[in-house]
Amino acid sequence: MKIILLVFLFLNTFLNATTNDKCLIDDTIMFAIAENERSKHRPIGYPYLISFNNNENIEKLGKTLASYLIDSRTIDCKSKTLCVKILNTLIENNITNLDLGAYQINYIFYKIPFEDYFDIRKSYLKACNIVYNHNKKEASWENVAKYHSGTPKYNKNYKEKLLKNIAKYENGDSNR
Repeated sequence: MKIILLVFLFLNTFLNATTNDKCLIDDTIMFAIAENERSKHRPIGYPYLISFNNNENIEKLGKTLASYLIDSRTIDCKSKTLCVKILNTLIENNITNLDLGAYQINYIFYKIPFEDYFDIRKSYLKACNIVYNHNKKEASWENVAKYHSGTPKYNKNYKEKLLKNIAKYENGDSNR
């Protein structure tokens, strides 16, 4: 699998850049990332999620978002319009360390139009761009896992989950 990744990323580098409307990362890798990032309470690719990276922020909001909570750190905001509205409210309340949409793109590090976080196609393309940029200099699974974290222990765990998911897909153990 590493050879496939290296060849694919080499070709992407040869092509020189990602485009705004095409993902230059293998679909299997992107699907594995979507599976890693999903809420266990929603299907892979479900776009209407806001996850808090600081539990104090959830407590700070109290009962305001209680009806939207699907686990201890994630809300299902049900639609793109409502997600944008809630995101604006969170930011107005200085809550910005948030992972958004199907690919759980962190608002602090990757600024895109708010509605794009909750649009599966646009968030997919942004996630592709993030992975692509991590692999520009050297294609590796560690660099793919930097999508989640560059911190060695988190990177290692994420990489292991990615490789497990990819192996599952290659063996036909998962319906995609």
